[in-house]
Amino acid sequence: MKKGKTIKGLVAAATIAALSAAGWWLMSRGGSEVEQVPTFVVQRGPLEINVLQGGEIRALQNTEVKSEIEVPTKILSLIPEGYLITEEDVKEGKVLIELDSTDLKTRIQNHEIEFQTTVSAYIDADENREIQKSENQSFVRDTKQAGIFALMDFEKYLGRDVTAAILSTAGLPKDVAAFEKYADVLETQANTPVAADTAKTKPADASKPKATSKGVATTPSERIDFTPFLEQKADSDGEAQQKLRQLEDELLLRRSELAVATQKAEASKRLADRKFIAAAQLENDQVTLEKVELAVKTAETQLALFKKYEFSKQCSTLVAGYREALNKLQRTIRSNRSRMAQAETRFVTAKRRHEMELTQREDLERQLKACVIKATVLGLVAYGDLNAGSNYNYNYPIEEGATVRLRQTMLTIPDMSQMGVKVNVHESQIKKVRIGQPVKVRVDAEPGKELDGRVAELAILPDSNSSRYTPNLKVYPCTIHINGYHPWMKPGMNAKVEIIVDQLADVLYVPVQSVEVDQDHHFCYINNGGALERREINTGLFNDEFIEVRDGLKGGEAVALALPKKSEIEMNGPDRPKQEAAPVAKPKPTKPKDKDIAAAQP
Repeated sequence: MKKGKTIKGLVAAATIAALSAAGWWLMSRGGSEVEQVPTFVVQRGPLEINVLQGGEIRALQNTEVKSEIEVPTKILSLIPEGYLITEEDVKEGKVLIELDSTDLKTRIQNHEIEFQTTVSAYIDADENREIQKSENQSFVRDTKQAGIFALMDFEKYLGRDVTAAILSTAGLPKDVAAFEKYADVLETQANTPVAADTAKTKPADASKPKATSKGVATTPSERIDFTPFLEQKADSDGEAQQKLRQLEDELLLRRSELAVATQKAEASKRLADRKFIAAAQLENDQVTLEKVELAVKTAETQLALFKKYEFSKQCSTLVAGYREALNKLQRTIRSNRSRMAQAETRFVTAKRRHEMELTQREDLERQLKACVIKATVLGLVAYGDLNAGSNYNYNYPIEEGATVRLRQTMLTIPDMSQMGVKVNVHESQIKKVRIGQPVKVRVDAEPGKELDGRVAELAILPDSNSSRYTPNLKVYPCTIHINGYHPWMKPGMNAKVEIIVDQLADVLYVPVQSVEVDQDHHFCYINNGGALERREINTGLFNDEFIEVRDGLKGGEAVALALPKKSEIEMNGPDRPKQEAAPVAKPKPTKPKDKDIAAAQP
């Protein structure tokens, strides 16, 4: 025999016993006041501890159709509520809701002009960026070429070795390889973020003093003595060495001519003294000597001027030109960086605007498509949000001509394959309920059917909506999963659930209405020889009908089903000895409160 049937049988037996007692009293037309109280015989056997709650059938998974239009929109057409969406409807794309799209079409047309403008600006910024890159490369290439030409002019004038020595003294790149490396460092620095620039990444700066060969140290603000470099002998000579040799050769030639002219003038003088030649011939030779002397002085002056002034001037001019070429290269690279940064900024701005407009365009097109909602899943059609309260759906009705806002749930399509029950467990019972406990479900629409389920979800905190209107009421939402598929079951049906908390095998139990609670103590009234005896008992677990008695009662004793008045307890009759009974409290309800019984459990 099942445990539930045993309990029901005991309840029926108790009811029959109570009716029999009441009938016997009526037949006897009298009897004492004690015999008017119906009793129940203390039973021993299995006791099922459960929690009974009422709830509502709901689908465990729902497909909600929400409005995706940013502005409030009217409903033009709407499928009837309760329509069953079939596989054929999903394949054909049956229209469930059609929203007004007039404003969206106007917004799309107006936005198309702005979108095309941003597309044009984006393309223009992209092309300008590429053009700026090409121009920067040309500027750098031309500036590098000018610097290399200035270096070649210097090497042409002095020769490679002397030029390298002078440029090393000036702290400048001494050859083409050094110049290329210097340019690469400048370009690397230009491509490095400003915050990351450090002294380690900066190229050689002409403003810093450099150690030079020959013991000479100089800075760009100091003048370099180029005279020592003129006397250096190198494998490669330049125009300066050639000109120096020409001037020296010219001086040597003039000095040779001076020696010849001097000898000739002296010879002519000796001959003229002896009257061998005419005086005019002597005078002519002396004039020639003077001319040669002047030519020697001129050659000496030219050589001295070249060494002291012209050579240094030309070297300074070439060094200044080379340094200026380097500075121009640096300025060009930095200017390129600035222009490229501006071009990149314009490009990034145009790109972001284009992306924003493109996103807005796609969003408007998505909203336009969302104005026509088609069937995508199977199930029943329900208006509004099934999980929301009735007041919410009343304030925001779903009907043709109604206005819906963004993210408002218009339709709910429940998944009928997996159903459950949503119940609220009172705070006095919540400590009994655990996730995974078995549950028996009875649906009002199908009386006599008992379904199996389990506790799947249990809230940790009480429901705030219930405490909002009744602050003293604390209930905890609980979700029951129903096993199996039941095609007759629909969301919204009323159901009663019986959560099986525990199964007691062999215990004493009495009806809960026979227990009196007085200052956290539990009492029963025992029929003792026709008189009621108030006795304190120790209780245990309980359900809505019976409560476990752990101490104070024995099997077979009769307990009063209704709590008698105090006068009835003290009445013993003229021939009966008076019994000492514990003082009885004021009459209390026939059934103790759940929270009082729960608080007294060990």
